[in-house]
Amino acid sequence: MRLQTVIRGSRVLHGTIVSRQMLRLGQGLVGSRPVFRLINRQTVGCLALAALFAGCGAEQSPAPSPSAAPAKPAVEVPATPVPVATEPALEPVVASDPLSLDTAPLATGGADGEESVDDILAELNAIKLEGDGGKSLGDPDKVVALMHEGNVLISAGRPDAALARYNEALEFAEDGEDSEVFFNMGIAYKAKGELAKAAAEYERALELTPQYAEALNNLGNILKDQKKYDQAIAHLESSIKVFPGNPKTHNNLGTVYAIKGDVNKAALYFAKAAHLQPTYFEARQNLGIAYMQQGRLDVAEKELSEAVTMARGGMAYEQQRLAEAKAALAKAKTPAEQNAARGEINEAEQAGRLAAGKYQRGMGFLQSVRAKRGAAPPP
Repeated sequence: MRLQTVIRGSRVLHGTIVSRQMLRLGQGLVGSRPVFRLINRQTVGCLALAALFAGCGAEQSPAPSPSAAPAKPAVEVPATPVPVATEPALEPVVASDPLSLDTAPLATGGADGEESVDDILAELNAIKLEGDGGKSLGDPDKVVALMHEGNVLISAGRPDAALARYNEALEFAEDGEDSEVFFNMGIAYKAKGELAKAAAEYERALELTPQYAEALNNLGNILKDQKKYDQAIAHLESSIKVFPGNPKTHNNLGTVYAIKGDVNKAALYFAKAAHLQPTYFEARQNLGIAYMQQGRLDVAEKELSEAVTMARGGMAYEQQRLAEAKAALAKAKTPAEQNAARGEINEAEQAGRLAAGKYQRGMGFLQSVRAKRGAAPPP
């Protein structure tokens, strides 16, 4: 009777886990990624026109992004060097699991003298549940929890600690593999500047989920950084086929074409990115630069004016945010409130510097195109 009870309980628990995983797949909780609002990271180097084009390498990730050396630009640029634009990094894959086994008890003790569910579960703890082919079913809830901890550490700028959590998550993953965990490990390695390892993790994610749009995007950016432009284009185009509505991938692809000297194709992708997200500063600025290189100075001025207006608004927002954070610090009474206010001040100051950099960069390009047209410089 005891053995039969354990076997029956094992089957019920096995079925519950499998059903839950099927529900996760059906709801897009596994094998698909939301678009992130990634952490900004400065790209280090895009070759040639990358010195002009912004948003080079916007990733779906929780950390920053990179690139390579300059060639002779086809247009005038401000006297001061123009840093390659920062990219809003998508955050790591969101770790949330609304389907919890805890809400569905397997059974209750009956009048026939069988063991209670607690007794059954205690005995099942010693049993390693397996699926078809002898593969371990893993512990999805544990994977989600550890991945969430890793994501928090990535956001805090601690990629090594995040990698430790992700590796631990793999110990609880089904058959020791999980495309979301591999994807986030790629982000962590990218944050450490270890591009080869980051690329390897994105490739592992794609082996499990070939149509993983964000992994294709991020791997395409790494290939661009490694000057493997044709491969970068192939991966970015594949990402767009899976997720055609992601403006950052269009901007990234336009940047690669700009590096290769194909300004006409670059302009098409920058225009698509700006159409998908009209408030996308980097795409609007890049489009203005591309138009300027094509000699279309009227539309170049229009796009660059829009970019400058957005950057000015960003500066005003961050200044207001900083003032509110300082006021909150002055009113804070507990150490927790003080720490929260100081953290907000630091973030607002950093974001304000980024916004000011965008404004200065945009103004430089706008002044250049207006000088070509013989128009008065903007205020």
